[in-house]
Amino acid sequence: MNGAAAARLRELAAGASVEVTPRGAADAPALLPAGTHVYITALPGAEPEGLVSAAAAIRSGGCVPIPHISARSIAGERQLDELLGALASEAGVDDVLVIGGSVKERAGAYASSMDVLGSGLLERHGIRRAGVAGHPERSPDIPRDAEDRALAWKNAFALDHGIELRIVTQFALASDPYLAYERRIRDAGNRLPVIAGLPGVTSPATLVKYGMACGIGPSLEILRKKSGGLLKLATTRQWKPTEIAEEIAIATVADPASLISGMHLFPFGGLERTAEWLAEMRGAGAEAVTA
Repeated sequence: MNGAAAARLRELAAGASVEVTPRGAADAPALLPAGTHVYITALPGAEPEGLVSAAAAIRSGGCVPIPHISARSIAGERQLDELLGALASEAGVDDVLVIGGSVKERAGAYASSMDVLGSGLLERHGIRRAGVAGHPERSPDIPRDAEDRALAWKNAFALDHGIELRIVTQFALASDPYLAYERRIRDAGNRLPVIAGLPGVTSPATLVKYGMACGIGPSLEILRKKSGGLLKLATTRQWKPTEIAEEIAIATVADPASLISGMHLFPFGGLERTAEWLAEMRGAGAEAVTA
């Protein structure tokens, strides 16, 4: 890596966000630098109070809570209104990740993230920023044309409303899907910044388990075609996203118009190891990042 790419990698690592479950929220501030953005998953069937208490714990620990708002898990306007009100008043939340959620778990009137965004309730409770989901390797639940229409709607929404939107992607096992996805949606008119969601430091078995559940088959095909790719994955005790992060840094330096502006880490239960990796990347020099 040249100096510009190494500096870009350090920049991406310095601003990286991480994701935790409500149960892991209390541990996050002790492992991460103050001010780190910590996303909190909305687990299916969980009570909203758990999301609020997790957000409050993250805020009190010096990090920034970004709770998931899962549209299909919300019973209706009243529940969404109460949830957002509690998040704002008890945890100072002004940023959320709005997702559709599982198509099998629709609880009420909200069928998509667009229903939540268009409700007006985010603005009412002082939400100024919001992430929306992106799928570098397609969503198993959403046809490509429907995904493209939704993204066009979100771009228009961002222009017309006072909420700053960004795309936070699902993870992949190689850099190519992120780069191709960003170029494709940019060419189609997307202007929202893209945060690349990377797997954290974990075991190969855990990585493949989550990957297959989330539909990352194309990534596995990329690894199969690489010399020793799948063999390297199978024989590695601990998988790290270093190569993906390096290649994204190199590509965004080479293409200044790229809308990839950050990284988000899915630790898969390995928050401490992922936090250590981020610290390494923040301090890495050009000669060290490939070690």
